[in-house]
Amino acid sequence: MRAFKVSLNGKKLCLAGVGHDGVLTAIVNSVTGIRPSAADGREDLFLEVGGLFSPTDEHFKWVHQKHLHVGDRIQVQIVDTTSADRPIKKYRLDAADRLTSQKRYVRMMAKQLGWKIQTQR
Repeated sequence: MRAFKVSLNGKKLCLAGVGHDGVLTAIVNSVTGIRPSAADGREDLFLEVGGLFSPTDEHFKWVHQKHLHVGDRIQVQIVDTTSADRPIKKYRLDAADRLTSQKRYVRMMAKQLGWKIQTQR
């Protein structure tokens, strides 16, 4: 299987892989500006490594919001392997929670665009 061997400043963080049918991500995030979680306007830098095993719709996390600093060196090596590290978290999205989340998003976008939503009962 294809996998990501992820290290931070030369130290291995994980070997992430989901098999032959899924999605694998390694994302470096930089969040700046004022937002509810950081009203003082400071910057957040963090790393996330996750995946999705498509046949069962199961999500995986190997690295969750690992705090980073300016100057950190992140290395993602793409490897072929027969096994990967066990993720720190596995979960499936509940259908009702997914629908609630989708409705929340549609309402937010409608408000942002100045649209009015009409529903049928």
